[in-house]
Amino acid sequence: MGKMICSVFLCAFLALSASAGSIYAEKLDKIAAIVNGDVITEDEVSTFMKMTDMAEESGLPTSDPKLLRLELLNRMIEDRLILQEAKAIGLKADEKALEGRIKDIKMRAGSELAFDMALKQQGFSLSELKNKLRNQLLIYMAIQRQVKSRVLVSPKEVTDYYEANPGLFVAPESALVDSIFVKDKDTLASVEALLAKGTDFKDVAKELSQRSDLGIVARGQFKKELEDVIFSLEPGKRSKPVEVEGGFYIFLLNELKAASKRPLNDVKDEVTLMLENQKTEKKLKEWLEALKHKAYISIREE
Repeated sequence: MGKMICSVFLCAFLALSASAGSIYAEKLDKIAAIVNGDVITEDEVSTFMKMTDMAEESGLPTSDPKLLRLELLNRMIEDRLILQEAKAIGLKADEKALEGRIKDIKMRAGSELAFDMALKQQGFSLSELKNKLRNQLLIYMAIQRQVKSRVLVSPKEVTDYYEANPGLFVAPESALVDSIFVKDKDTLASVEALLAKGTDFKDVAKELSQRSDLGIVARGQFKKELEDVIFSLEPGKRSKPVEVEGGFYIFLLNELKAASKRPLNDVKDEVTLMLENQKTEKKLKEWLEALKHKAYISIREE
């Protein structure tokens, strides 16, 4: 759904409290932010500060701890605002879907005991886990209802984008090849002897090749030295042995296909999805800004 939506879901699982805390429920020195009366604690922010892998995948500024903390805190504030909005408009999580999610997590854990141990390591009770998953589902539902469902892409927009960006829809030059791969020179000699006698290439490949056939090869798919050999052949001709890491290849070119523009019908779903994601990201950002504008948000200094 795009980078903005990913940013919203980054904090959804761990950052949301099992239930909204009140201002007086936390010590002041542990409050990171207050969002319409809900508290985000420094402990919650610290938890995310330690999740460097997730931060890196999301393009967060992991090299600067202060910037990372501020970015994570802003995203946690956005999550809290969305959750509040979901409850305000009366959204209810599907409890059967929630139970199904718990069941899936237990299955992935491998056993009931492993699941219980994982919960204990994370410091969760089963009830708290359910509440966190329920909140996560409510966030998703709110985005679907308030943002995603209001995004439309017309056929004309798809056509206009396709015609304005022809370079994005070019299928590269490709080759249909049969291949034989062997790991040692003795087997290579046997292959060359059979081919020299006129044995069918496919029969030799079936008998002696130690890797599956390459099939269709597109420009840019393999190393340049291999592609140069393949695309320099004439249809029906085979190559000399090409030494590669781990062995030797021999290629037989069956067909060459020139680079060509992909038809609109082949790419319209892809373009539609891309434009939907762009519109959704823009609308989500606007919606979040509107929620922030009408909210009471207080960010405490470290």
